[in-house]
Amino acid sequence: MKDFTAKYTTIDEQKILLRKISDLIARSEKTYSVEYSHFLTPAEQTLISKVEEFRGYIDFVGGFDDAERRLCRVRDNEYCNDEGLPIKLYSVISSNAEFTHRDILGSLMGLGIKREMIGDIIINEDKAQFFCHNSISEFVEFNLKKVGRYSAEIRESESYEVPVLKTQDISINVSSMRLDSISAECFGLSRTKSAEFITKGAVSLNWLVCTDTSKEVKAGDKISMRGKGKAEVVGISGKSRKGRLFVDVKKYI
Repeated sequence: MKDFTAKYTTIDEQKILLRKISDLIARSEKTYSVEYSHFLTPAEQTLISKVEEFRGYIDFVGGFDDAERRLCRVRDNEYCNDEGLPIKLYSVISSNAEFTHRDILGSLMGLGIKREMIGDIIINEDKAQFFCHNSISEFVEFNLKKVGRYSAEIRESESYEVPVLKTQDISINVSSMRLDSISAECFGLSRTKSAEFITKGAVSLNWLVCTDTSKEVKAGDKISMRGKGKAEVVGISGKSRKGRLFVDVKKYI
Protein backbone atom coordinates (compact mmCIF):
# COMPACT_ATOMS: atom_id res chain seq x y z
CA MET A 1 0.00 0.00 0.00
CA LYS A 2 1.49 3.34 -1.07
CA ASP A 3 2.00 6.12 1.45
CA PHE A 4 -1.33 7.94 1.39
CA THR A 5 -1.07 9.72 4.74
CA ALA A 6 -0.67 13.23 3.32
CA LYS A 7 -4.27 12.98 2.05
CA TYR A 8 -5.55 12.88 5.62
CA THR A 9 -3.15 14.85 7.80
CA THR A 10 -0.12 17.11 7.80
CA ILE A 11 0.89 16.15 11.35
CA ASP A 12 3.88 13.79 11.48
CA GLU A 13 2.66 11.94 14.57
CA GLN A 14 -0.68 11.20 12.91
CA LYS A 15 1.06 10.05 9.72
CA ILE A 16 3.09 7.57 11.78
CA LEU A 17 -0.12 6.22 13.33
CA LEU A 18 -1.75 5.72 9.92
CA ARG A 19 1.34 3.94 8.64
CA LYS A 20 1.21 1.59 11.63
CA ILE A 21 -2.38 0.66 10.80
CA SER A 22 -1.39 0.17 7.16
CA ASP A 23 1.39 -2.17 8.30
CA LEU A 24 -1.10 -4.17 10.40
CA ILE A 25 -3.33 -4.59 7.35
CA ALA A 26 -0.37 -5.79 5.29
CA ARG A 27 0.57 -8.29 8.02
CA SER A 28 -3.01 -9.54 8.28
CA GLU A 29 -3.17 -10.13 4.53
CA LYS A 30 0.19 -11.89 4.51
CA THR A 31 -0.35 -14.16 7.52
CA TYR A 32 -4.16 -14.52 7.43
CA SER A 33 -4.26 -13.32 11.03
CA VAL A 34 -6.23 -10.84 13.11
CA GLU A 35 -4.05 -7.96 14.25
CA TYR A 36 -4.58 -5.32 16.93
CA SER A 37 -3.19 -1.85 17.55
CA HIS A 38 -2.48 -0.35 20.98
CA PHE A 39 -5.29 1.54 22.75
CA LEU A 40 -6.34 4.56 20.71
CA THR A 41 -7.84 7.83 21.85
CA PRO A 42 -11.25 8.76 20.43
CA ALA A 43 -9.55 11.39 18.26
CA GLU A 44 -7.15 8.79 16.83
CA GLN A 45 -10.07 6.47 16.11
CA THR A 46 -11.86 9.27 14.27
CA LEU A 47 -8.78 9.94 12.14
CA ILE A 48 -8.34 6.26 11.24
CA SER A 49 -12.03 5.91 10.42
CA LYS A 50 -11.73 8.61 7.75
CA VAL A 51 -9.10 6.69 5.76
CA GLU A 52 -10.75 5.22 2.67
CA GLU A 53 -7.89 2.74 2.19
CA PHE A 54 -8.72 1.10 5.55
CA ARG A 55 -12.42 0.51 4.93
CA GLY A 56 -13.46 -3.11 5.04
CA TYR A 57 -10.41 -4.07 7.11
CA ILE A 58 -10.91 -2.38 10.49
CA ASP A 59 -13.21 -1.90 13.44
CA PHE A 60 -12.68 -0.72 17.02
CA VAL A 61 -13.04 -2.70 20.24
CA GLY A 62 -12.48 -1.68 23.84
CA GLY A 63 -13.93 -4.35 26.09
CA PHE A 64 -17.43 -2.89 26.54
CA ASP A 65 -19.98 -0.93 24.55
CA ASP A 66 -19.28 2.54 25.98
CA ALA A 67 -15.48 2.29 25.92
CA GLU A 68 -13.70 5.46 24.80
CA ARG A 69 -10.20 4.08 24.36
CA ARG A 70 -10.28 1.18 21.90
CA LEU A 71 -7.99 -1.05 19.91
CA CYS A 72 -8.13 -1.00 16.13
CA ARG A 73 -8.84 -4.58 15.04
CA VAL A 74 -7.56 -5.47 11.58
CA ARG A 75 -8.90 -8.46 9.70
CA ASP A 76 -8.22 -9.64 6.19
CA ASN A 77 -11.48 -10.06 4.29
CA GLU A 78 -10.76 -13.71 3.55
CA TYR A 79 -9.96 -14.77 7.12
CA CYS A 80 -11.74 -13.77 10.32
CA ASN A 81 -10.59 -16.30 12.92
CA ASP A 82 -10.01 -14.30 16.10
CA GLU A 83 -8.41 -15.69 19.24
CA GLY A 84 -9.96 -12.93 21.34
CA LEU A 85 -9.13 -9.41 22.44
CA PRO A 86 -5.56 -9.02 23.72
CA ILE A 87 -6.73 -7.11 26.79
CA LYS A 88 -7.48 -7.80 30.44
CA LEU A 89 -9.82 -6.09 32.87
CA TYR A 90 -8.73 -5.56 36.47
CA SER A 91 -10.60 -4.45 39.56
CA VAL A 92 -8.68 -2.46 42.17
CA ILE A 93 -9.47 -3.57 45.73
CA SER A 94 -8.68 -1.62 48.90
CA SER A 95 -10.25 -1.71 52.34
CA ASN A 96 -9.54 1.90 53.23
CA ALA A 97 -9.62 4.03 50.08
CA GLU A 98 -11.88 5.22 47.30
CA PHE A 99 -9.82 5.80 44.21
CA THR A 100 -10.20 8.40 41.49
CA HIS A 101 -9.37 8.14 37.80
CA ARG A 102 -6.23 10.19 38.46
CA ASP A 103 -5.12 7.86 41.27
CA ILE A 104 -5.32 4.78 39.05
CA LEU A 105 -3.70 6.36 35.99
CA GLY A 106 -0.97 8.03 38.03
CA SER A 107 0.01 4.78 39.72
CA LEU A 108 0.16 2.90 36.41
CA MET A 109 2.17 5.63 34.71
CA GLY A 110 4.44 5.68 37.76
CA LEU A 111 5.44 2.12 36.88
CA GLY A 112 6.72 3.38 33.55
CA ILE A 113 3.73 2.12 31.55
CA LYS A 114 2.83 4.08 28.44
CA ARG A 115 -0.70 5.52 28.31
CA GLU A 116 -1.38 3.70 25.04
CA MET A 117 -1.17 0.37 26.88
CA ILE A 118 -4.02 1.28 29.24
CA GLY A 119 -7.65 1.38 28.14
CA ASP A 120 -10.61 2.90 29.95
CA ILE A 121 -10.42 3.51 33.67
CA ILE A 122 -13.86 3.16 35.22
CA ILE A 123 -14.81 4.62 38.59
CA ASN A 124 -18.33 3.69 39.65
CA GLU A 125 -19.44 4.09 43.27
CA ASP A 126 -17.00 2.01 45.33
CA LYS A 127 -15.50 0.08 42.41
CA ALA A 128 -12.45 1.01 40.35
CA GLN A 129 -11.52 -0.92 37.21
CA PHE A 130 -9.13 -0.57 34.29
CA PHE A 131 -8.27 -2.33 31.04
CA CYS A 132 -4.70 -3.05 30.01
CA HIS A 133 -3.00 -4.75 27.09
CA ASN A 134 -2.12 -8.43 27.56
CA SER A 135 1.53 -7.71 26.84
CA ILE A 136 1.91 -5.83 30.13
CA SER A 137 -0.62 -7.72 32.26
CA GLU A 138 1.94 -9.84 34.12
CA PHE A 139 4.05 -6.77 34.81
CA VAL A 140 1.01 -4.95 36.20
CA GLU A 141 -0.05 -7.89 38.36
CA PHE A 142 3.43 -8.19 39.86
CA ASN A 143 4.19 -4.50 40.39
CA LEU A 144 0.96 -2.63 41.15
CA LYS A 145 0.83 -2.92 44.94
CA LYS A 146 -0.16 0.63 45.82
CA VAL A 147 -2.51 3.20 44.35
CA GLY A 148 -1.72 6.65 45.59
CA ARG A 149 -0.82 6.35 49.28
CA TYR A 150 -2.84 3.20 49.85
CA SER A 151 -2.07 -0.47 49.55
CA ALA A 152 -4.22 -2.11 46.90
CA GLU A 153 -4.90 -5.49 45.38
CA ILE A 154 -5.83 -6.04 41.77
CA ARG A 155 -8.00 -8.89 40.57
CA GLU A 156 -8.66 -9.94 37.02
CA SER A 157 -12.32 -9.55 36.05
CA GLU A 158 -14.43 -10.62 33.11
CA SER A 159 -15.50 -7.90 30.69
CA TYR A 160 -19.17 -8.50 31.48
CA GLU A 161 -18.48 -7.30 35.03
CA VAL A 162 -17.94 -3.75 33.81
CA PRO A 163 -20.55 -1.48 35.44
CA VAL A 164 -22.85 0.53 33.21
CA LEU A 165 -21.79 4.16 33.03
CA LYS A 166 -24.35 6.37 34.72
CA THR A 167 -26.28 8.80 32.56
CA GLN A 168 -29.13 11.22 33.06
CA ASP A 169 -31.75 11.92 30.38
CA ILE A 170 -32.48 15.63 30.14
CA SER A 171 -34.34 17.93 27.75
CA ILE A 172 -32.91 21.30 26.84
CA ASN A 173 -34.49 24.26 25.09
CA VAL A 174 -32.30 26.05 22.55
CA SER A 175 -32.66 28.62 19.80
CA SER A 176 -30.49 26.62 17.39
CA MET A 177 -28.28 23.54 17.13
CA ARG A 178 -25.09 25.62 17.30
CA LEU A 179 -22.34 24.15 19.44
CA ASP A 180 -22.18 27.13 21.78
CA SER A 181 -25.93 27.01 22.38
CA ILE A 182 -26.11 23.25 22.97
CA SER A 183 -23.00 23.24 25.20
CA ALA A 184 -24.34 26.10 27.31
CA GLU A 185 -27.55 24.24 28.13
CA CYS A 186 -25.85 20.87 28.63
CA PHE A 187 -23.36 22.16 31.14
CA GLY A 188 -25.30 24.95 32.85
CA LEU A 189 -23.44 27.93 31.39
CA SER A 190 -24.34 31.17 29.71
CA ARG A 191 -23.94 31.13 25.96
CA THR A 192 -21.13 33.69 26.25
CA LYS A 193 -19.23 31.51 28.72
CA SER A 194 -19.81 28.45 26.58
CA ALA A 195 -18.38 30.29 23.57
CA GLU A 196 -15.29 31.18 25.61
CA PHE A 197 -14.69 27.52 26.44
CA ILE A 198 -15.04 26.60 22.77
CA THR A 199 -12.70 29.28 21.40
CA LYS A 200 -10.08 28.34 24.02
CA GLY A 201 -10.08 24.74 22.76
CA ALA A 202 -11.73 23.26 25.86
CA VAL A 203 -14.62 21.63 23.98
CA SER A 204 -14.51 18.49 21.86
CA LEU A 205 -17.15 17.39 19.37
CA ASN A 206 -17.03 13.65 18.65
CA TRP A 207 -13.64 13.54 20.42
CA LEU A 208 -12.04 16.21 18.26
CA VAL A 209 -11.36 19.69 19.61
CA CYS A 210 -13.74 22.15 17.96
CA THR A 211 -13.18 25.91 18.19
CA ASP A 212 -16.07 26.84 15.88
CA THR A 213 -18.86 28.20 18.09
CA SER A 214 -21.36 28.03 15.22
CA LYS A 215 -20.67 24.39 14.34
CA GLU A 216 -23.98 22.55 13.88
CA VAL A 217 -24.58 19.67 16.29
CA LYS A 218 -26.53 16.62 15.11
CA ALA A 219 -28.23 13.62 16.71
CA GLY A 220 -25.64 11.13 17.91
CA ASP A 221 -22.93 13.75 18.40
CA LYS A 222 -20.93 13.62 21.64
CA ILE A 223 -19.79 16.82 23.34
CA SER A 224 -17.24 17.03 26.11
CA MET A 225 -16.18 20.18 27.94
CA ARG A 226 -13.02 20.22 30.00
CA GLY A 227 -13.88 20.26 33.67
CA LYS A 228 -17.63 20.18 33.01
CA GLY A 229 -18.41 16.70 31.72
CA LYS A 230 -19.69 14.86 28.69
CA ALA A 231 -23.05 14.60 26.94
CA GLU A 232 -24.57 12.93 23.91
CA VAL A 233 -27.25 14.59 21.78
CA VAL A 234 -30.11 12.14 21.25
CA GLY A 235 -32.19 14.29 18.91
CA ILE A 236 -34.78 17.02 18.50
CA SER A 237 -38.08 16.09 20.16
CA GLY A 238 -40.15 19.17 19.38
CA LYS A 239 -40.39 22.87 18.63
CA SER A 240 -42.05 25.70 20.53
CA ARG A 241 -44.45 28.22 19.00
CA LYS A 242 -41.60 30.71 18.90
CA GLY A 243 -39.41 28.28 16.99
CA ARG A 244 -37.15 27.19 19.83
CA LEU A 245 -36.02 23.56 19.77
CA PHE A 246 -36.53 20.92 22.44
CA VAL A 247 -33.49 18.64 22.34
CA ASP A 248 -33.12 15.35 24.21
CA VAL A 249 -29.69 14.81 25.71
CA LYS A 250 -27.99 11.95 27.55
CA LYS A 251 -25.64 13.45 30.12
CA TYR A 252 -22.91 11.37 31.75
CA ILE A 253 -22.80 11.77 35.53
